[in-house]
Amino acid sequence: MRRENKFTSIGKTFLYLLFLALIIGGFIFIFPRFEWHAPTVEIRLDYEFIGLRPFDVVIKDKGKGLISVSIVLTNEQGEFPLIQEDYSQPVMDKNFTISLDSKKLGIKDGPATIRVTAVDGSYWGFFKGNKTILSKDVKVDITPPRVEVLSRENYINFGGSGAVIYKTPKDSVKSGVKIGDYLFKGYKGHFNNPDVYIAIFAYPYNVPTDERIVVSAEDEAGNSKEVGFTYRLKDVKYRKSTLDISDDFIESKVVPLLGDDSKQGDDLKEIFLKVNRDLRKKNEEEIKKIGENSRNEILWKGNFHQLTNSKVEANFADARTYVYNGEVIDNQYHLGYDLAVTQKYPIEAANDGVVLFAGDLGIYGNTVIIDHGLGVSTLYGHMSSIDVKVGDKIKKKQIIGRTGDTGLAAGDHLHYAVFVDGVPVLPIEWWDEKWINDNILNKIKEAELNFGTGSTQGDNSEESPSQPKVQ
Repeated sequence: MRRENKFTSIGKTFLYLLFLALIIGGFIFIFPRFEWHAPTVEIRLDYEFIGLRPFDVVIKDKGKGLISVSIVLTNEQGEFPLIQEDYSQPVMDKNFTISLDSKKLGIKDGPATIRVTAVDGSYWGFFKGNKTILSKDVKVDITPPRVEVLSRENYINFGGSGAVIYKTPKDSVKSGVKIGDYLFKGYKGHFNNPDVYIAIFAYPYNVPTDERIVVSAEDEAGNSKEVGFTYRLKDVKYRKSTLDISDDFIESKVVPLLGDDSKQGDDLKEIFLKVNRDLRKKNEEEIKKIGENSRNEILWKGNFHQLTNSKVEANFADARTYVYNGEVIDNQYHLGYDLAVTQKYPIEAANDGVVLFAGDLGIYGNTVIIDHGLGVSTLYGHMSSIDVKVGDKIKKKQIIGRTGDTGLAAGDHLHYAVFVDGVPVLPIEWWDEKWINDNILNKIKEAELNFGTGSTQGDNSEESPSQPKVQ
């Protein structure tokens, strides 16, 4: 009998321990499902307006993961679902890029609210999960900005420059002249009306002559408008040349430019291409970035000065074919003038301005870049010495250094180039005071007289085709 009681006692203890283990195991399994960390929601908007410009909604959960997400836009018209997703398997984060399809949704301009609801897979809240609701007040804007061209007809050289005066509302956050993939920035603050801009632009040497030129404006909501204007384009023919590359030139001029980028085993052809093609492209991108830091004021006075006593030995947009051991290995454009006088000749600044860059610039060697305002800058390359520094205010004909053969130069000379927003343009135009007056300054004067009472060309605010006339 005692033996029976002993076994009964052991059985009860086992059942008790088993029950306790089940409780502990269940607690260990179930308790984490009751985590209380709610999802985080972030609505990323650069402006209070929403329209065609996409915006991001970022949702994260550090607990059991998301099981549903809802993004809704509400206004006086009603409720417009933008995103509704349910997940059979919880996800830890979601990133939505949202663009309003105003035609499909039928949304009108005006105040609205974006509401994001995120629910996770927790058992918290009586198995309903943790819920985060984030609302943000916005303004729906699906109406593109107005653009009105104020200036007269443009006469443009292929590869040259031009200027346009135009008007667009102050809520435009980006505007200028668009040609192909290029956008030349518009500058405001030069007229009594803050909505009036001036844009100096280039017709780039590498853009087809039938490309359409437009004034483009984009507002805070991402709505954009393009308006054409009348212009005549003169199809300038640029030279072509063939350059024979020798082993001696590569070893003496090209190899030193590679520095740490040189690799053991590279043959001379590969070394040349790394510099003439790859480093050249990198330097051109640097120049464009530097040129975009131009001041919003006209710093230059009169025509730009050609280096005294200099002779043009290589031309702008000269299409060069490079031949090595009888093989064509590369094709590049020479984007400036080569000006020669005598060795280590004093270099004069072409016009008043401020130094944007002074130092080594790859294939251009020792280089100075001077900002002349409104996107216009000049470059002086291959210098043997530099006598100025970044930030220096420069006067026309001031000595900034001396000519040399640094960089990818075969002999002592000055590589001189003119840029608009970092895009190379035909330098000879800027040497001509009449050209500057006719194409830049007179347009500004006309706008100062006429923009207050409306455009002298009538209402150009509606989009119209700009048909180039190539002469």
